[in-house]
Amino acid sequence: MGLLYLAAVLENRGYEVDVLDLLVSKYSKDKIRGKLNEYQPDVVGVTSVTMNYPVASDILKFCKSVDKDILTIIGGPHVTFAPMETLNEAPWIDIVVRGEGEETLLDIVSGKNLEYVDGIAFRSDDSEIKVTGERSLITNLDELPLPARHLFPLSRYHALAAHCSLVTGRGCPFNCIFCVGSKMGGRRARFRDPQLVVDEIEHALTYGFKEVNVEDDLFTLNHKHLHAICDEILARDLKFEWSVFARVDTVNPDVLQKLRKAGCTWLCYGIESGNQHILDLVKKKITLEKIRDSVKMAHDADLNVLASFIIGLPGETKETLEQTLRFAQELDTFYGLHVLAPFPGTEVREKADEYGIEILTSDWSKYDANRPVTRTKDASPEDITATLHKYYRGLRLTPDALAGTQSAEQAALERDKRRSPLAWSLVSGDIIESLGSIEDKGDPVNDLADKLSRLVPYSQQKISENVTGWLEKGFLKYELKDGHLFWRWS
Repeated sequence: MGLLYLAAVLENRGYEVDVLDLLVSKYSKDKIRGKLNEYQPDVVGVTSVTMNYPVASDILKFCKSVDKDILTIIGGPHVTFAPMETLNEAPWIDIVVRGEGEETLLDIVSGKNLEYVDGIAFRSDDSEIKVTGERSLITNLDELPLPARHLFPLSRYHALAAHCSLVTGRGCPFNCIFCVGSKMGGRRARFRDPQLVVDEIEHALTYGFKEVNVEDDLFTLNHKHLHAICDEILARDLKFEWSVFARVDTVNPDVLQKLRKAGCTWLCYGIESGNQHILDLVKKKITLEKIRDSVKMAHDADLNVLASFIIGLPGETKETLEQTLRFAQELDTFYGLHVLAPFPGTEVREKADEYGIEILTSDWSKYDANRPVTRTKDASPEDITATLHKYYRGLRLTPDALAGTQSAEQAALERDKRRSPLAWSLVSGDIIESLGSIEDKGDPVNDLADKLSRLVPYSQQKISENVTGWLEKGFLKYELKDGHLFWRWS
């Protein structure tokens, strides 16, 4: 969503923009070099969360090596809270954008003196690192243009049966110690006009999406706004499935029934622990009783529920780990278990000693919420790993569910891999593009399936069935030249 909005505001102001999407294609420096040589950009920007910051930084390092005059910019939650560290360790990065980036990026590309651009850190001509003032949050989100989905390789996402991401508001009034949501988006929630939100949904559906994930930190916060969106969806008789993030203390039967009536199928509750003391310690401000009641309410409304837990939180012991597993199982719903990753900017990282947390590494590539990077006094990394193994053996996480502490993009990507493994094999390896010409023997689909069956572990029949569907839907295309077929994603 970050790149979608940034690209949209740039295009809206008349700038030429291109996007190199490395999530659904093969990552290689040759590909990056080819795009740089073809497009010859003045500015290259990347966005990242903590887990993929090392890769994002390395991409900019390579861009600088190809063209030292390219202006390199990085944004996202990780660098927002570590701007000095980022520029000190990565001299190939010119500018760090802190917080919301739309208006900041417009100031940068307009040529404005960087010292007067709020919300950045940069390296001056004399190599001094400077941090400018805070950038005010965008007051009216309705002024933002529709996200630039047309710049992304949508046919690849469609082949993966991927959902479409959507934002109806920004900000979160809560201050859970393991999250930076309120720091990134503000404590005061800002909401988009419900009609504009549903306009965007209709626009996304015209691209062929059948499913929408509302990526707001907390969609169920403002009930008036939620009801207005649902009513608009119903008034337009839109048919699609969608999913949202919620807190157990922000729902009631009326809200949940309205969501279901408007087509919502999945709800992700951030529950975090099955121990009340830990919930209180991390400032979650919910109770175990409220959790049980809200899960039941959602089920009564015919909504699927994913209960998202974090283990390794302050106060964790071997006993509380067992309590959390038992509690998750007793809820009788899908649940996901993730490991505490103390990201830059979180209170749990900034006050680790006060919370009794020992941070074991700052190797950001290990901050994937799937392995222990901390310990508490009474819960070792080995204890955390043992609990994970128990969880995996009795897994109750649906492939279509949302993930808790992962970024939305990573959660979606993991789901899409499981949902469409053949498609993932083809798009992640750029296999279709690598085939070159194929001799035309009179049946283009069969000719392609025969070639692919030698490269991926799927039968020719299965490949043929999928290719036929993708061709009929316009995701795949081919050209016939001099008796040879040339296939590509549309």
